[in-house]
Amino acid sequence: MKKYSVLGLLTFIFVSLISQANFAEESGGSSQASITNSARSPDRFFRRLIFEASFANAGYEGQDSPRYSRPNGYHAGLLFDLLGTGGLVLETGALYRQFGTTYNNGLAENDFTANYISIPIDAKYYLSGQEATSLFIKAGVMGSTLISNNTMYSTPTNQIGARSWETAFLVGAGVKFNLTGATDLLFEVGYNRSIDSVMNNVDIYRSDLSAALGLALNL
Repeated sequence: MKKYSVLGLLTFIFVSLISQANFAEESGGSSQASITNSARSPDRFFRRLIFEASFANAGYEGQDSPRYSRPNGYHAGLLFDLLGTGGLVLETGALYRQFGTTYNNGLAENDFTANYISIPIDAKYYLSGQEATSLFIKAGVMGSTLISNNTMYSTPTNQIGARSWETAFLVGAGVKFNLTGATDLLFEVGYNRSIDSVMNNVDIYRSDLSAALGLALNL
């Protein structure tokens, strides 16, 4: 029930922000709708720098997956909107991501936390143009390298090992609000699904639904 409550809350927030964005687009006289970044060169390489943080509600699939629980996590980092034309841009950057879970071997539970540096590469499309308040969608891939992991064993004979490299595909949708000519506020709901097993010794695949908040500086 807890997981579905979180997903329901994220959906409610996302729909509310979409409604606000649509209202801003339709209200031509509103102050928010009139703020754009059209004075900047449409040919610039760096479009905006985004400081982003998220909460993720995750789950595991595959071999022995019912033994894993509490796989929630978060990420924080910097993203760039690059290149592009019209509403289309290339998004990439670097994120610090952490996921924790509990493994039950039938006798006791072992707590496990894995920390990653991740580099997403995706195509992002702003439906109303990238310089104005707009809804957006994106899709791409993400590579993650394991930088540390911490396992608390209640039974030393059972080892849990995180894979050193993980690849995932990602999709997302959100809304960008122009705050000023130089800054934007972004809210995004995203879905990631690992292509590689996240563990060395079993075939386990993580999928997570995340809600992210970002502050963008237009460059």
